[in-house]
Amino acid sequence: MSELESILLAYEKVSRAHRVAALASVVSVSGSTYRRIGAHMLITDDGEVTGAISGGCLERDVRRHAMWVMQSGKPTHLVYDSTGDDDGTEDAFALGCNGVVEVLVERLLPEDAYMAFLGRCMPGPESGVVATVFASGPGAATTTGSRLLWCAGKTPLALGLEDAAQVQALAENARSVLASGISSTRTLESGAGRLAVCFEIIEPPPRLAIFGGGHDAVPVAALAKAVGIRVIVVDPRPGHATRSRFPTVDGLMAAEPQAAVDALALDGSSLAVVMNHNYRQDLAALRALLPTPVPYLGVLGPRRRTGRLLADLAASDCVATEKQLARLYSPVGLDLGAETPAEVALAIVAEMKAVLAGRRGGPSRERSGTLHDRADPRSDSAHRIERRLESIRAVA
Repeated sequence: MSELESILLAYEKVSRAHRVAALASVVSVSGSTYRRIGAHMLITDDGEVTGAISGGCLERDVRRHAMWVMQSGKPTHLVYDSTGDDDGTEDAFALGCNGVVEVLVERLLPEDAYMAFLGRCMPGPESGVVATVFASGPGAATTTGSRLLWCAGKTPLALGLEDAAQVQALAENARSVLASGISSTRTLESGAGRLAVCFEIIEPPPRLAIFGGGHDAVPVAALAKAVGIRVIVVDPRPGHATRSRFPTVDGLMAAEPQAAVDALALDGSSLAVVMNHNYRQDLAALRALLPTPVPYLGVLGPRRRTGRLLADLAASDCVATEKQLARLYSPVGLDLGAETPAEVALAIVAEMKAVLAGRRGGPSRERSGTLHDRADPRSDSAHRIERRLESIRAVA
């Protein structure tokens, strides 16, 4: 399951026991950092940790602050600046990333409205945006940790926000951030004061439909689940799509491909892989999947076999369009020199991740520019936000 789903499960357990927890969230980044905006870490009152907000450099210090926050109930805004890690100071955080990470730590009580919103967004199909105030200027009536929970077509839920104009401004920004597709931080000016706000996009995890329940589908399903993808295995043959073979997947369907595709309603955030090792079943699956809007349709087997499948479909008046062929990945997987089922699974899931991220999947050292997408065009730069926040802190 995804990291956020793991955090939600951990919070649900704590909430049922009527205990408190703390949530640490990355709300702003500048320069090179290990995690981006929207990374979370849940700390329970007995010290159990779920999730991560760095590569292990910050967790210990954040956990220390979290214990204080759980007792006081007062949110705290932490700034970790590793741009001067080479200055030799003893207490510097040796992140080695040459960046700035800002973290908001806040107490979570049972039945928290923010966590409930996250839980509603994760199943889908609609995405949401959480706008979180993590710093405010002099005279601002809005406190740190105030939020707007926004979902398209629904009335936004304001938590700790009293000014109507401010709520409207946050909602408009949430809409534009969702359109940009990149979580970001913005500094907003209003009659109620200056606010530094983190806009985090909450999206349901992508779904993967694996057509074929053979032994080599098992590591594909397991690895896809490990990176947070929801997995459904489809195979009408007895003994294939079974819980004993696929204990962790989200769904099993002993159905013919067309019936499965109709039931699943695959969309533009779904993925599919055809690996039945049975020509008739592969042909039926490809016929059913080509008209769907899935951005990734992988077909196991050599290029010549896939060409034969497409030719047979064309002979029966099912001619693949150029747009459909552009989404077809065959031979499936990145060129890793994979041979074993585990290696093939790695190549397939890595290729899926690259497609979802809009990347080519080559070596990172050959990429020009940054490894992570920067904030959307309307967002303030992180350096500019930091300068504004420093002025806010200096006056406050």
